[in-house]
Amino acid sequence: MSDFDKDLIISLSELLNQTGLSEIEIENKKVGRVKVAKNIIQVSNPLSSNVTSQDSKPAGISAESDGEDLQGAVLSPMVGTIYLRPDPESDPFVGKGDKVKKGQTLLIVEAMKTMNNISAEKDGIIKKILVQDEQPIQFGDPLIIIE
Repeated sequence: MSDFDKDLIISLSELLNQTGLSEIEIENKKVGRVKVAKNIIQVSNPLSSNVTSQDSKPAGISAESDGEDLQGAVLSPMVGTIYLRPDPESDPFVGKGDKVKKGQTLLIVEAMKTMNNISAEKDGIIKKILVQDEQPIQFGDPLIIIE
């Protein structure tokens, strides 16, 4: 920590709070690369033992899914951006009503310029897709419900 400008880190942390962002990363020749991120854990399932913030709602929950049963939901393992298709010209990985097999790719979460395949944890049918293409998501946000 002694190699970094503590005032810069404090300023970036304050900027996170002021803007509501979950992370900020800067890079220049003087300071190198500095990333400041909040560790946000939000509960989408009331039976979960995680702690939640009372004043915010996970980005992945759409207005239609408020109060919806999220049993079988695939949760985001990281903060990032959702991609529902392998590339802009391709069809989505899955759609509502599709049968999926355990291990099948459902979507991609891009985090820190790395594409992370999110796979089905079980065989089933896609009941609902709770996110949109290129939507930012937080750790623990429900992404897809598999029955």
